[in-house]
Amino acid sequence: MTGKGDRRRYLDVADYVLRAVAAGAITRGDRLPNERELGARCGVSRSSVREALLALELGGVIESRPGSGWYLTGVGVPASTPVTPPLDSSPRELLEVRRMIEPPAAHACAWRIEPGDVRRLTALIDDAELMSAAPPGDDLHPFVQLNLAFHRELAQLCGNAILASITGHLVDASEHPLWLLVDSIVVRSPATRAAQLKEHRLILKAIAEHRGEDAAKAMSVHLGALTKRIFGTTNSRRHHVAPKLV
Repeated sequence: MTGKGDRRRYLDVADYVLRAVAAGAITRGDRLPNERELGARCGVSRSSVREALLALELGGVIESRPGSGWYLTGVGVPASTPVTPPLDSSPRELLEVRRMIEPPAAHACAWRIEPGDVRRLTALIDDAELMSAAPPGDDLHPFVQLNLAFHRELAQLCGNAILASITGHLVDASEHPLWLLVDSIVVRSPATRAAQLKEHRLILKAIAEHRGEDAAKAMSVHLGALTKRIFGTTNSRRHHVAPKLV
């Protein structure tokens, strides 16, 4: 069984590759270093490297060419826009920003939400709950996508188009394929899936009852818990240096 430390190590490998793309060290069509080289550069085992590469393949970032190696496809690696977080933003950095802006957005939603909005958001949580009951081993990406959709749809109701746009980019898995990797690993645990659903329902309940401060607090608690589940700590700060693959 893969331990929590091993999971974080292969997340580091995937992050390393994405940051190298952002730094221009590797471009579309280029071949990645082999598993041995990546393992040595990231200080992880080859099994951790393989898991990271497979996850990046699922995200559409790289492709395997039998007998040749792994190549950057460019799919799933979008160009930046003025309000899009740069590709070299790590999950830690993205979560840190989310913890800054989503609680105030939830507070604002509490004064603007309509009954129809509550029904739509409740349906997202209900659908995610149905997905959470999928047998072990099934693709959990739909569950993750529904959770991210909850955050994105909620942000659209805050009354501030810029804040809604930024939040939408932060939780867009297609713009940050590593999110699918991170969340899909974390939610493999049924207890974690149940906890996320409960947290979302608490956020929505506070918003639906127009309790702005409680909504902001519930969102802050949820994102803090998410940070702890992924990194083992509520502190998401960490210094990063762009890697070189050449």
